[in-house]
Amino acid sequence: MSLLAIVEKKVHNAFKTCGYDKAPALTGLSDRPDISDYQSNGALQLAKKEKKNPREIAARIADVLKTDSFFSSVSVDGPGFINMRLSDAALIQSFCLFKKGKNGYQRSTKAQRIVIDYGGPNVAKALHVGHLRPAVIGEAIKRIHQYADDFIVGDIHLGDWGLPIGLLIAEIQERYPDLPFFSKNYHADKAVVPFTEKDLEEMYPIASQKSKNDEAYLARAKENTRLLQNGHRGYRALWRQILKLSVREIKKNYQKLDVHFDLWLGESSVNNRLQKMIKRLKKQGILKSDNGAEVIKLGTSVTTKNKLPPLIMVKSDGAVMYGATDLATIEARMEDYQPSRILYVVDARQALHFEQVFSAARKLKLVPKTELLHLGFGTITGPDNKPFKTRDGGVMTLERLLNEAVQASMKKVEQSKNAAKLSAQKKEVIARKIAVSAVKYTDLMNERMRNYVFDIEKMTALEGKTAPYILYGLVRMKSVLSKMPKAAVFKGCQMVLTEPAERALFMRLYQMPEFFQTAYQNEAPHVICDYLYKLIQDFNVFYHDCPIRGAKEPSIRFTRFLLTATAYRIAFDMARIIGLEIPEIM
Repeated sequence: MSLLAIVEKKVHNAFKTCGYDKAPALTGLSDRPDISDYQSNGALQLAKKEKKNPREIAARIADVLKTDSFFSSVSVDGPGFINMRLSDAALIQSFCLFKKGKNGYQRSTKAQRIVIDYGGPNVAKALHVGHLRPAVIGEAIKRIHQYADDFIVGDIHLGDWGLPIGLLIAEIQERYPDLPFFSKNYHADKAVVPFTEKDLEEMYPIASQKSKNDEAYLARAKENTRLLQNGHRGYRALWRQILKLSVREIKKNYQKLDVHFDLWLGESSVNNRLQKMIKRLKKQGILKSDNGAEVIKLGTSVTTKNKLPPLIMVKSDGAVMYGATDLATIEARMEDYQPSRILYVVDARQALHFEQVFSAARKLKLVPKTELLHLGFGTITGPDNKPFKTRDGGVMTLERLLNEAVQASMKKVEQSKNAAKLSAQKKEVIARKIAVSAVKYTDLMNERMRNYVFDIEKMTALEGKTAPYILYGLVRMKSVLSKMPKAAVFKGCQMVLTEPAERALFMRLYQMPEFFQTAYQNEAPHVICDYLYKLIQDFNVFYHDCPIRGAKEPSIRFTRFLLTATAYRIAFDMARIIGLEIPEIM
């Protein structure tokens, strides 16, 4: 039970004492901490039902609450708001709550089984700025659920089976026509490829451009795709080599972001299942012919209430579409994990596609009780509010973006007061941790659907709502705790509050369960970011106003060390949830 839950119960009991057994307590954190800690507007709701003056009801409730020593003051404000400030004794007595659950957070519902689909890069293509948001948001959401003790499986869902592979095979064949993979009689499975993952990244955009200007080249790529998907031995062997090289490079980039997937599956993993599904749907009459294509006709959109366009499963040229592989993947996930929810962290522009897929999945009864949820997100833009690109107008690769952030962070490290005692290697490690944290925090502190401007200087600043500001606070907490005396020094000491900043920090710590629950319920990492920033702000005021080691009274030192230790533990947990990497020194 959180501190808010305890207050809610007391307010509810006060309503019962006044004869309102089923009245809504409606208690929450006060938006005016200078006046009160908690506020209830239950009297306003009750007044409508009772047809009475809400202030009169509120006054009666307040009179009951005033008799409880848990509160130092209770007052009625406005049309009938009940304001409550906790006593110092109540705050201290409730300290034991931090020992329950995880820093006071305890889930009240049964743990869920969840599959989360995030990442989605195509093999043989360099990860670019567009891959940042799904990776960072998806990883944070996964960690939120892990913290709440859900069973959650993260799947990268690689694009490894469609036309892009056919295009790549066409380009490889032009450059290396004598490779054994192109022989009709290919048997060996140990042929060595003469190219690297970087060569593949260079080849794909060239192949893509050629296909737009050369119909014969495009036709060849489509035929390559068909042959690959139908089991051509040489193409399958070449595809495995491409996949091996590409995945190795992709893993390096995600490792830099501290993003980790449980499953490294792609569209190819459901190829055999897909063909069986299509045959089954044809036999059942669910797959309809439409101008040569095979489609599933759908009902009405849940969001727009308009008729949904049919989901194309197979195009008129025989190409299998993404909708079909998505349905086959849902079927596989249901069999393998029996999840209660499947989450898709994919660009908001794919909203219609997922509405079609989800509608089709329900029509096919693939998910009788499982929730399918598309967690869309906005775009990273430049100062011109257009999609973020390099200075020369090209697509910004993820590797280059992170390198630029490291360079900006290194400038800050070089200017720090500890720079002289750091080796070049230590500076590099610190700069990289700050850079990655800065990029991730800037992304996550924005609500998912919002676009945001990518500004390296702003995101690596030591002041303001930034990762460096938060990391500096965490390093400061850790430094204080490293100088904490042994527990025996504080034997017999009791906690005591003497300064407003102590109280403010205490209240912020108690708020963690509510903030976390909001982030959990709404798949909203930005709520964690907001709480963490406010916690660091409150700690910095506390650190400035309240000498810790220098406090004269042992009980005051004891209290301040305990507050610092609890603040560090909670801040550390929240920072790791959103993927911040904490350096040893700043």
